[in-house]
Amino acid sequence: MAIKIKCVSSLEEHRNCLSIRKKVFIEEQGISEDIELDDHKVNTTNFLALLNEDCVGTARYRVTNNGIKLERFAVLKTFRNLGVGKALVEFILDTLNQDDIYLHAQESVVDFYTPLGFKKIGKRFFEADIPHWKMIRK
Repeated sequence: MAIKIKCVSSLEEHRNCLSIRKKVFIEEQGISEDIELDDHKVNTTNFLALLNEDCVGTARYRVTNNGIKLERFAVLKTFRNLGVGKALVEFILDTLNQDDIYLHAQESVVDFYTPLGFKKIGKRFFEADIPHWKMIRK
């Protein structure tokens, strides 16, 4: 089982990212489409994770006034705990190769990001009615 991460370069690949995000965030977690599907509002760089040529995960980053924000990490349920999420994070960090990187982690996955070099800062807050923590990597 080889995990391959690629930077999205076609409309079809972007559709695959959206499909994964819909299944994870909208169907599983009950997040509103209005909140989740904001791609037309922000300028992002998207990534797609493939496992044996199947599209199984996605993530993106965007430049903000506070640095580079990693976001929308999603792995299809069947393919979780196989290293797909970690491969996505590591690939994006290698691609960026810089400081001032942060993310808003759902509370349930804070322990996933900690060994990858992220630290919680500030207080717990809510996005889409889900508890989150801001995490930074320097």
